[in-house]
Amino acid sequence: MADHQQLIGKPWIYGEQDCYTMVRSYFQLQGIDLPDFERPDDLETSSSIYMRQALGLGFERVEFEQRRVGDVAIMKLGTREPMHAAIFVAPWEILHHMRDRLSGVEWLSSYYVKSIAAVFRYAAGSSAG
Repeated sequence: MADHQQLIGKPWIYGEQDCYTMVRSYFQLQGIDLPDFERPDDLETSSSIYMRQALGLGFERVEFEQRRVGDVAIMKLGTREPMHAAIFVAPWEILHHMRDRLSGVEWLSSYYVKSIAAVFRYAAGSSAG
């Protein structure tokens, strides 16, 4: 899949360099342009942009056990709705950008596994289905 090394080590800036920016950048490396969305002012009271938009952007939902490199995990990390996205770069590693941290790759710990609300795979233009 995409060479994600160039996406590591970026400072977090909400709405400019955040977890959705990471998803967009990762797919851009593969020639896939995902639209940008205005970020909610309050993550605690907003519905999940990911859960609302994924299918319309060409993603399909897959089971966690069926995850592959390049799939996107949507997580609920301390918010009412799933508001965080991470990309599987190995079966047990995710590339993501957490609030107030540099972007990076982390082990998919049980904390993250328990927080996953959905896993999506980009399928637009694919004959799989």
